[in-house]
Amino acid sequence: MSGPLVRVIPSLLVSGGRLVKGQRFRDHLDAGNPVTTARAHDAQGADELILLDVEASRSGRGPDLAAIAAVAKACFMPLAVGGGIRTLDDARGVIGAGADKVVVGAGALDHPELLRDIATVFGAQAVVLALDIDEERRVLDPRDRKPSGLDMLSWGQRAVSLGVGEIRLCAVEREGTRRGFDLEALEALTRAVSVPVIVEGGCGSLDHIPPAIRAGANGVALGTMLVFSDNNLVKIRRYLAGQGFRVRG
Repeated sequence: MSGPLVRVIPSLLVSGGRLVKGQRFRDHLDAGNPVTTARAHDAQGADELILLDVEASRSGRGPDLAAIAAVAKACFMPLAVGGGIRTLDDARGVIGAGADKVVVGAGALDHPELLRDIATVFGAQAVVLALDIDEERRVLDPRDRKPSGLDMLSWGQRAVSLGVGEIRLCAVEREGTRRGFDLEALEALTRAVSVPVIVEGGCGSLDHIPPAIRAGANGVALGTMLVFSDNNLVKIRRYLAGQGFRVRG
């Protein structure tokens, strides 16, 4: 095996304290208890976990610290949390509740300097840019899924200059569809920025993952594939190891 270690990262979308899943971040169905699911992923050796509150920014409220703390207590892997982080105090609350990283989307669109503020206090490794894009690589506002007026590359590069240590790239039109990652967008972004990129949105089968790694992804974030199929983290890592990729365990 050669190359960098590939992270396999469950991505949990929550709303009202429940795990949800849909398509294109809409039409959500209840998918269970996030604490129970996080505990199961932890037992299977997840490299880390992304927990995103899909309603916090849309409704204008802050992070659900009680829900974050409950998930953090259930697992020992690194935890990245997003949704409703609009101020440095919001980030402090999320870190204080047990998160290792904050995932910032709408708050950074409104106030880009928020990224620098969080990185200054907690370090670049604790700041993840939530970069949601459409099929034209325009940056979408997570509150209404409409173009923000920014393009993927310039926003990603600016975020890195402000102190972001990692980018989570999500092709919104592919989220939950199982038709594969947006590999062209992924490759363009990984060539343009100097920080690790996690790709999310569209993975539906094991053979969708190797092309994403070859396109430059440092990690793959999986939601639908883990919730609504017979795949699990053990099976996925075994498959990737068999393809010659470096995976933990």
